Order: sequence, then structure tokens, then C-alpha cells
Amino acid sequence: MKKWLIGKKMTMSAMALALTIPALQAPALTAEADEGGATKVVDEDGISIIVNAENDRNNTNKLVVFDPTFSYFTETNGSSYEVILKKDEGNSYHVVSSGQGDSAIPEDGVVLSTGPQTTDEIMRFLKSLEKGESVSINEPVERTYANTLDDIDPTDESNPEGAPFPGNRGANQLLLYTPAFGSSTGTNPYGYEITVTDGVVTKIGGGDSSIPSNGFVVSGHGTEAEYLKKAEIGMKVEYDADGKIELIRDASTYIFKSEQTLQEAKQSIAHAEENYIDAEFKKAHASVKEAEDFLKKAGDIQSEDPQKALEYTEEATQAAYDAYYYSLPSEVGEQRAIWYRPEEKDLDDVITTLDRMEEAGFNSLYLETTFWGYTIFPSDTMEAYGLPKQHPNFANQDYGKYGSDILKAFIEEGKKRGITIQSWTDGFMIGHSSLGLPSQFKKYPEWSAVQRNDEPGTPGSDSSSNYYWLDIANPDVQDFMLDIYKEQQEDYKITGVNIDYMRYPHHPFDKSYGFSASNRERFETEFGVDPMDLEESDALWEEWENWLREQENTFVDQLHVQSKDIYPAFMVTATPEPGAEAVLISDWVEDIDGVIPQAYGHDFNSIQSTVIASKKLTPPSMMYYTGIYSFFHHLGEKAAVNDVLAAGHGTSGVNMFAFGQASAPSVDALGKGPWRNAAINPGEDPKAAVHATVKQLKEQVASIYIPKGAVNKEEGKELENNLSKWEKMMKRPDQSLKIDKVEKEFEKTVELINSFKTLNPIVKDRVVEKMDKVEKWLNYYYEKQQ
Repeated sequence: MKKWLIGKKMTMSAMALALTIPALQAPALTAEADEGGATKVVDEDGISIIVNAENDRNNTNKLVVFDPTFSYFTETNGSSYEVILKKDEGNSYHVVSSGQGDSAIPEDGVVLSTGPQTTDEIMRFLKSLEKGESVSINEPVERTYANTLDDIDPTDESNPEGAPFPGNRGANQLLLYTPAFGSSTGTNPYGYEITVTDGVVTKIGGGDSSIPSNGFVVSGHGTEAEYLKKAEIGMKVEYDADGKIELIRDASTYIFKSEQTLQEAKQSIAHAEENYIDAEFKKAHASVKEAEDFLKKAGDIQSEDPQKALEYTEEATQAAYDAYYYSLPSEVGEQRAIWYRPEEKDLDDVITTLDRMEEAGFNSLYLETTFWGYTIFPSDTMEAYGLPKQHPNFANQDYGKYGSDILKAFIEEGKKRGITIQSWTDGFMIGHSSLGLPSQFKKYPEWSAVQRNDEPGTPGSDSSSNYYWLDIANPDVQDFMLDIYKEQQEDYKITGVNIDYMRYPHHPFDKSYGFSASNRERFETEFGVDPMDLEESDALWEEWENWLREQENTFVDQLHVQSKDIYPAFMVTATPEPGAEAVLISDWVEDIDGVIPQAYGHDFNSIQSTVIASKKLTPPSMMYYTGIYSFFHHLGEKAAVNDVLAAGHGTSGVNMFAFGQASAPSVDALGKGPWRNAAINPGEDPKAAVHATVKQLKEQVASIYIPKGAVNKEEGKELENNLSKWEKMMKRPDQSLKIDKVEKEFEKTVELINSFKTLNPIVKDRVVEKMDKVEKWLNYYYEKQQ
């Protein structure tokens, strides 16, 4: 059982639990916890202090407790003060160390944190804690979180602030939707919602949530979304006509959540067995038994030690989580990628990060190799242009045999773990006003992108984001950028580049971009007018916008040609945001190999809506992945797994943002569940991915489909023989694997599958889906890598 679980709040339904163990009673609260219903930290002398928040990076004037469900690090300001505690037993800890912010959160402990601006009381208490000292954290079982609704069943008239937005939900609003509103909330994915059925929270997260006939949905945006993130499955929710709303956690919350988790696990196992899914059934059933055993222990001990009973309940919930993960299928051909900005100070740090990625099952790391105008590696190109050779964060570090070269360390150590490195770059965005003027503009002020409202001749930051931008249309800037990308590809043998910030920022007319002296002169030479003199209503204004767009497209085309000349199998991918960027991706379909649209929602429907919309803009031959934000939004482990399942549906893989916010429980969950089998990335090696997929399918026919009656022996053997032929084909040298031969074999396979009389329909759909992926990957191989 995972050490980080102790202290996690888990739950179970009183009605179902009563069938197996006596009803749990709420434990008697300690005097410290009972006072005001607040969590308190108590030192060896009995001195206590109230905890103001949990897992909250905004720790100004607050005492915050961070646990491993948040991340591997607190992500707080470096000037914060933090005390690291290691778990002993129950609610007892001991002090390990103390120091500045952004501390590593131990997998078997917590971190006490406060900001550089804090109260004397908090700082005195934390500074008084000595290494080895015993500390207890007493948390009340019962807690109420109160707030005020902005509206119930909002309309344009009742909530004018929300009128322009989907679901009538405006910025920083908290709304409640009953069945009278409609079948769903109609909101976009940029907030947070909880679904309440019969007065109890049954679903958390997502947008455009279905409204239950016997319940309601509470939806929040911005600051109010943060309030809703306090909700847990099993919490009671009460509200009145005046708009008062309360999230109520009591003993029944723990009971409900635990029971629901176990029931979901059992249902998932039954579904996997009934549908011939290749799952880890022995481990799944063992985890179910473990959960049931813990529940019995909780029932046996609840009267004499109610606190221990609740600890057993949370252990039961984790075992049920594990049972669910083991019931899921795990593919062997898909991209499992992670975006990451490196922060490692030495080689041990690099190895630790890669070990964690390997445990989760990642096979591709999109490492941020350029940011804030620097390269993370020692760059001869930067030096040749008279610019800093390496990012100061890494220039003086020691990565053992790799010297200061953190990129090389990640590449070489990643190979040992089956993790390839692609370069994720900040493109033409090279700084922020808070960091001062970028070195590029100190050396080459004419390289600066210019907004319409900028001071002439002065490099300025974006009036909205405060980012500094290189002038994308400037030929000298394009040459510089191409040289940087070429150096990475030739010197480091990265497997691909993920281009970000490759267009001018999208702004209205008065703040629009592209008005450098170079661009204005070139456009005037071609069209006879200075674009600065144009009004938005002028006929040439659209010509000017198209001209800038063509300069952007020209650069991407040059990058594509350069990359493919060096290595045909090199991947160029783009990551459009929903909206204007997603639409403009069609300009690049001939110049990029893969698209990774950013899906901001956290449920199947919202993620799949992004998938479906983006697919309409790209050709079938393009490699298609889905970008999700589970880690960045600090979702729970099961929610992160479900995000991965939704994002992988109908695609060739997933990119997660970002490993800097990953947590140990989520890493563990992915490694037990959808990513427990090692997988080959079809974008980097489509032939190998096809080989692994048909081999796995053949093994499933022999070990599952024939023995369990999904197909009779005769037809099953025919399918096995056909898949064996595919295995042999994928081992042939590239020059002997002709596309016409592959196409004929694929037609034969489809014809064979359709001829089967005994193949179970569900299994048939699964086999056809896998062969569709095989066809797509081979089309990609011939169109993009040859």
C-alpha cells in the first residue's frame, strides 16, 4: 500500500457498507482539531497553529500543508519558508528538514509552507520546529465550506454578466443549474463543475455537465472554480433560495467515496471480463479482496479506534483504485509524451526525473530546450551570433560526464529507459518584461516584433501578455531560428521538434503586430502603401494580414525542408490552441508531421470535442495526438487516468502538460493502468509500432479470444496466421517493403475479418480499430518518412 495515502481523505456509501461491516462512526475529535473545526499542527510542547489551506501555491500570510497528491514539489516562491515532515504513524510525523520554498514533497510525508510575506505567529511556529521533533496534524472529520451563488438557473436577464458566455456563466462566477435549466449546463471547459445527485457529490470536474433529474450541477469559473475544487466525491451539498451554498464533509463522505470507488472497480473488472479485454485480472481481483479486507478491519476496530478505522477506509479506497487500473487495457503502439521545462541541478536529479517518467510509462519527452531567449544546452550557434552560449540556470551546473550539458544528459539517460527526446521550443517568444530586455534585442534591436501602438525604434513587450517577440517575418530572424533548430537536430540527434509560439500574437487592429521597419518597407515595395497608413476598413488591410501570415508559413516550410533534409523520419509537430490557431493549422498540413491540439476539458465529451474538431482540419496521413492538462491542473490520480483514456480514444497517443506538476500517485496509477505495457511511438517508428501491435493482437487471439470463445478455433487460427504475416512484413528492410504490397495485404486482412462468422462483434470492432491504426501508421510512414 502506498505510503502517500495516509492522510488522504477517502469515502464509502453508508447503505452499501452496512452490508459488509457495521456502520462507521465519526471519530472523536481532538481538542485541537475541534476548536473552530480547523486542521491544526501541534508540536512536542503542545503548542498548536491553524492550517489555513491545503495544496495552495498562494501561501502569502498563510500556513499551507502540501501532500503528495499535489505534486513532487510545492511549486511555491523560492523565498517561502518550508518544513518537511515524514510520516510515522496515524497523524504523527517528525521533522526532516527546513528551508526555502519549492521543496520536494516526500512520498511518505507532507510539507508545511508559508510565503515570504507572512505573520509573525506562523513564522515563529515553523522556525521553532527542530530536526527530529515529533509533530501531529489533527484534521477534523467534519468540515463545512460556505459560499454564495451568483445565480440559480441563470438567464440573460437574471445574470447579464454571463449573457455573452456559454451556459450564461461569466468570469469568476459561481452558478447552480437544476433540471429546470435544461439537460446540461452548456458551459465551456474553462471552469470547474460538480454534479450532485440526491444531495451528494457524485462527479467532480468537467464542463457542459449533464444535469441529473434528481439533483443539480454547481459550476464555477476563475476564483469560484477554486472553491469547487474543495469538493470531494461523497460530500453533501446544500443551498437555499438566497444563494447560500455549503459543501459539507462528514463521516458519511468517507463512507460514500470508498463504496463508490469499490463498486466502480468491480464494474470495470466485470466489463473487462465480459468484453474480452486484455487486463491484469489476477491483480485486479487481489486488489478488490484487499479493499474488502480493509473495510472489514475498519468495521472491526471502529468502536475502539475510529481514527484508525478511517485510515483503513482510505486504504480500502486506494486498493479499489488499483483494481480499477488493473482492469484497463494497455496498448503497445502509441505516443505517451510529456512536456517538461527542466530544473535539475545535477545528474542525480536528471536520473530521478527520468525514473519517475519511466514508472508512469512515458516513451517521449518533449523537453523545453529554449526558453526566455536562451538554449538549455551550450550553443555554438548562440555564441556565433554574439549571444549568451547557454541559459544561466544550467551554464554552471555539473551533470557528471555530460558537463553542463543538461540536454545531452536527458538524451543519453533517456535512451536507457526507452524515452526519446523531442525539442519543445518557445519559438519566436523570447522573454518577459519582468526579466528585462532579452539579449537578442540588446544585440539586434531591429529583430524586435513591433505592435502598432509601440514606440518607434524601441523594442517593446506585448501590451497584453508582456512577452517579448522576435519579428517572425524578418529574414535575418528566420535564419537565426533555423540555425538554432539545425544545431539541435544535427548535434543532439533529437527525434523531433514541437513548435510553439510560431505566429504573431492575435490582437485587435489597434494592437496588431508586424509593423517593424523591415516589414513595412517590404510590403510598401510590393503593394505601394505603408501598412501603418492602412485602416481596418481598407481593402489592402486583409492583404497585409495575409502577407504576414504567409511569412509565418514560409518559416514553417523552411523548417520542414531543413529537418527532412537532415533526417526524413524527423517529426515536426505543432500544438494549436482552440480558436484562431486551430483554424490556421490547415496552412501547415504539408509542413508538419503531427498535430497536438490542446484539450482543456477534463471529461470524455469535452476532450473528444477537441479531438473531433481538430481532425476535420488535418489530413488522415498526419499523426494525431491529444494534449491534456491533467498534471497542470493537479487532478487526482483516477481523474488523470480517465483523461488519458479520453485523449487516447481515436488518436495515436497523448501529450500531458506538464511533468513539473506531476504527482507520485498519478505516476503510480498510469504505470499500473493504461501504460503498464511498454509502448512504441508510431510517430517516431511506425513500422515498429505496427509490429508490436499485430504481435500483441496475435497473442490476444491465442490467449483470450479463442480460449474464452470470442471466436472459434478455426477462424482464430486464420487470424493468427494473417497477423504472423504482418509481423514478418514489418521486419523486412525498408527498401523491400513496397506500399502496393502493404495495401494488398491490408485489403486481404480486412476481407478476412469480414468473412468470419464466429467473431464476437465487440472483439471484431476492436480488431478493426487496431488494423485501422496499422493502416494509418503505414500511410504516415510512406507519406512522411520516405
